[in-house]
Amino acid sequence: MIENGVLSWGLTALLLAASLYAAFRACRKSTPATRAGFGLHAAMMTAMALMLAPGLRWPALPQILFFGLAAWWFVLRAVSARPFPAAGPGHRSPAGAAGPGSLLYNGLTMAAMAYMLAAMDVHGGQGALAGPNVAGFPGQTSHHASAAAVPLATALPGWNGLPVLVLAVAFGVSAVLWAFLLLRRLHPHTRRDNGNAFLELVSAAAMSVMFSALAAA
Repeated sequence: MIENGVLSWGLTALLLAASLYAAFRACRKSTPATRAGFGLHAAMMTAMALMLAPGLRWPALPQILFFGLAAWWFVLRAVSARPFPAAGPGHRSPAGAAGPGSLLYNGLTMAAMAYMLAAMDVHGGQGALAGPNVAGFPGQTSHHASAAAVPLATALPGWNGLPVLVLAVAFGVSAVLWAFLLLRRLHPHTRRDNGNAFLELVSAAAMSVMFSALAAA
C-alpha cells in the first residue's frame, strides 16, 4: 500500500505498539464498556498493521461489517441519555466519564476504518470483494475470494477520489491536535494519562498516511 519501505515499516511498528497498549488496557480491571472500547481500538490498529504488511490478503467484507458495527456501538453510546464511563482512549475526565464528542470521534474513526477497507478492496488492495473479472483490476482476487464476489469497482466509480482525500486531511489535522495535546500532557506537573493521547495520535496519523496513499494510488 505504501511504497516507501521505511515509512511503511515504521508505521507498522507504531501501530503494533499502540495495539499492544490498547490490548493491555482492555485486559485491565475496569468496566465492560471501557474494556470493549480499548479492545475495538486494538483490533482496528492490528487490522491497519496487517494492511501494511506486504503479501498479506484478508477477506474485506467481515472486517467492514465488524468495524461498521463498532462505529454504531460508539454512536449509540454517544446519543444515549445514560452516562457511561470512558469507552476508549483520549478521554480527559479523571472520573472516566466519556463525553458525546469523544464517543462520536471514536465512532467516526471506526467508520473511517470500514470505509478504508471498502475503498482498498475496490481499488484492488484487499481483493476479497472484487472478482478476477472486474474491469481494471485483473488478477487482484485474494486466496479467500469466492465465486460470489461482488464487482464493486464498476458499481461505485470514484470511490477513491475526493472522500478519501478529505479523510486524509481530516485525520492529518486530528493527528496534529493530538500531538499538541500529548506535548501539553508531557509537562512534569500534569498527571494525565499520556498513553491514551499517544494511542489516538498513532491512530489518527496512520489513518492520514494510509488515506493519502490510497488517494494517490
